[in-house]
Amino acid sequence: MSDVPSPSASPRWNTPTKFLVALVCLALLGWLLLQFQSLWGPMIAMCIIAYLLSPVAGWVERVMRLPWAVAVTLVYLVVFMLIVVVGVVAGVAIQRQVVGLYNAVVNISGDLPRFLQELTSRPIAIGPFVIDPTTVDVRQLLQPLTSAIQPALSQLGIWVSGFAAGTATGLGWFFFVLILSYYLLLDLRNVLTGLDQRVPEPLREDVRRLAASLGPIWNNYLRGQVTLSGTLGIMIGVTLSVLGVSYAPVLGIVAFMLDFIPYIGAMLSLIIGTLVALFQGSNWLGLDPIWYAVLVGTAYLILQQVQGYVFWPRIMGVTFNLHPVIIIVGALMMAQLMGVVGLMLAAPLIATLVVFGRYVFRKLFDLDPWDGAPLAVKTARISPLARLRSIGFGRRPRLRHLEPELRQTEPPQGQPQ
Repeated sequence: MSDVPSPSASPRWNTPTKFLVALVCLALLGWLLLQFQSLWGPMIAMCIIAYLLSPVAGWVERVMRLPWAVAVTLVYLVVFMLIVVVGVVAGVAIQRQVVGLYNAVVNISGDLPRFLQELTSRPIAIGPFVIDPTTVDVRQLLQPLTSAIQPALSQLGIWVSGFAAGTATGLGWFFFVLILSYYLLLDLRNVLTGLDQRVPEPLREDVRRLAASLGPIWNNYLRGQVTLSGTLGIMIGVTLSVLGVSYAPVLGIVAFMLDFIPYIGAMLSLIIGTLVALFQGSNWLGLDPIWYAVLVGTAYLILQQVQGYVFWPRIMGVTFNLHPVIIIVGALMMAQLMGVVGLMLAAPLIATLVVFGRYVFRKLFDLDPWDGAPLAVKTARISPLARLRSIGFGRRPRLRHLEPELRQTEPPQGQPQ
């Protein structure tokens, strides 16, 4: 018989100790997030790239019957070659377009007050009707508009200038994020499996249900929104090129990026494109600058409505049951916390916080956290007449016929899985 005593079991922490340790860990996590706030954008971009390319790698794995690592490597090699080819062929041209758009925005911000003053000093003929602004003190009405537009144009000019000047730095960060996303996607399956195994057994079902609730939000937003915004950017770039608008390709890129901003992005894109058309001077259609700007603004409106009422119900699949005020205020808060990335991802981030907040609230009061309709609901088919009735500027279609619940992924009890 051995005289070595058996090791005693580790003592359990009581509730106050657990609470104190959890509070310290949360405080430390918050401090780290604030200290490294500048890295939020690249890290989120890394996760987004890996998430968007994961179905492509899965398709290559299934079709070509390759190992997962080989499929991921092949996908990233193709993406890298496409980036290099596009950068070599169109990189210089795009940079010139960006610089030209910056100069145009600077000129517009300086010429806008003078143009509005000239516009209100002569009669305006609209068909058989003639409007004489000199009989009405229109300048006092337009002064607040001028004061509001000028700072926005100045900020846009600063952003475009910084984008043009920091092209090399931006490309360096982009390739760095691309490499990190490659390693993340390479081990994505092992990471997900390891996370599931490290969750305590009593909490695994809740974690899986939370993941199932968040899945439709991020699946449809990331892949669907990228597809929708890319479609809108291409349509606007091609249409403005046909109409002869200056810097049409860059305006298409601007429309693509601003479309991620909820509700106000479409309006900002329209204002920028219309002002560029208004101040560019001559056009091949031979129209007066004002009517040419009206034509370009109308084209923006039509393309945005086509995106919202034709492509949106077919691509997104689900919508967020959130009030527009919540999304807009949340977008401003996310912009303060995470910059441009937070502004673009405001809608799914707020929806995610709502899901976790609802779960914590119901658990605190000993309620069933899974009782009630989910946040994300499937959109129903909408008739063309209903689309026409619900048309609104800069708004997504108001889908009135929504399924109250998502389809259950688990089979009923008693049926084989």
